[in-house]
Amino acid sequence: MPSLGKFIRRFFDLETLPVMEKNKQALAVELAIWIVIAGTFYNLIYVFLGFSTVILCSVTSIVVTIVNLVIFKKTKNFNFFGNTQLIIILVFGLVTHGVLGGFVDSSGLALCAILPAIGALMFSSVKVARLLFVLYCVGLVALGLYEYQHIDVAYIMPRWLSLTFFVANFIFISLIIYFIIESFHSKMIDTQFSLEKEKEKSESLLLNILPTEVIDELKETGHSKARLFNHVSVLFTDFVDFTSISEHLTPEDLVSEIDICFKAFDAIMEKNGLEKIKTIGDAYLAVCGLPMEDEFHARKTVTAAIEIMEFIKKRNQEGGPFEIRIGINTGSVVAGIVGVKKFAYDIWGDTVNTASRMQQNSDIGKINISGSTYEDVKEDFNCNYRGKINAKHKGMIDMYFVENLTV
Repeated sequence: MPSLGKFIRRFFDLETLPVMEKNKQALAVELAIWIVIAGTFYNLIYVFLGFSTVILCSVTSIVVTIVNLVIFKKTKNFNFFGNTQLIIILVFGLVTHGVLGGFVDSSGLALCAILPAIGALMFSSVKVARLLFVLYCVGLVALGLYEYQHIDVAYIMPRWLSLTFFVANFIFISLIIYFIIESFHSKMIDTQFSLEKEKEKSESLLLNILPTEVIDELKETGHSKARLFNHVSVLFTDFVDFTSISEHLTPEDLVSEIDICFKAFDAIMEKNGLEKIKTIGDAYLAVCGLPMEDEFHARKTVTAAIEIMEFIKKRNQEGGPFEIRIGINTGSVVAGIVGVKKFAYDIWGDTVNTASRMQQNSDIGKINISGSTYEDVKEDFNCNYRGKINAKHKGMIDMYFVENLTV
């Protein structure tokens, strides 16, 4: 019953517990309450029919259960409450069976003593469940032997009453067992759903760090090998005069503006099939042609660069503070995962260093590409040759400004 479960969670202060623990404790309390209700109902029937001499044991079990609930309310010690309740049901189920006169006169009441073993699987442990099941079996054997030896002093119930309670006992106990199994099944489904959601979150987080193909490799083999990619294009962006501009912005405004720009860059990379590698301060590094080879890597990279320029121009019209330089180089790189904690997917090689030099030697609002990139995109874009320009630690390099798409 949803309303009873909600009342139990509030009354026993269970709302702050983790979901699984909250549901487990609420279910245990609810079962104890239903046992009290059922026991009271049975006792009223016995009293009404004139068999009041046999209800003392049952009343005692109800009182002990209520006391156990009160103790749990005050102490919040679920282990004590759960284990105590399992023992109460086991002991009083077997004892009440004997007091009522045996298997027939009690209408098989001893069957309820199986509930603790089943409940322990949910509320305690397999070890405890096995122990309770053994005690249940021993108790049944002991009751059978006792009844065989004292069959002449059995408390004789009317046959109609015995049959009525047989049906009632079996229905009630079956309901409890079904309720426990159904609740356990629901918890399994909820747990599986929660695990699936957490898995999706984890994979989504990994996708922000690693390419899909690398994640698949990690799942299959437990590690990822560094690989050489012979044909890729590397893109570097850098905000112009970032340090001086940042001095005139609050930390919140600075981070917010960088976040707006880099989110837009991320969308552009995804749209054009580039793999974002990392940001380094105000610099943005991406590559096309890995981990899956792409024959149009250079064209896609230049297209992404043009879209970044268009975004920055539009952003400036809206009051954005940054201008940008972009550099692109084409060649081979080595890519792989570095580190164990906070690991990252990174690229290395002379191609990366040259792309960085392309960016450093670019002008404000310009896309500067190397000769190797130009050879791959000259049929697709209008480019202006800048001549051979000296790049730091690289010497003289052919450089081109990309102007626009060819008509």
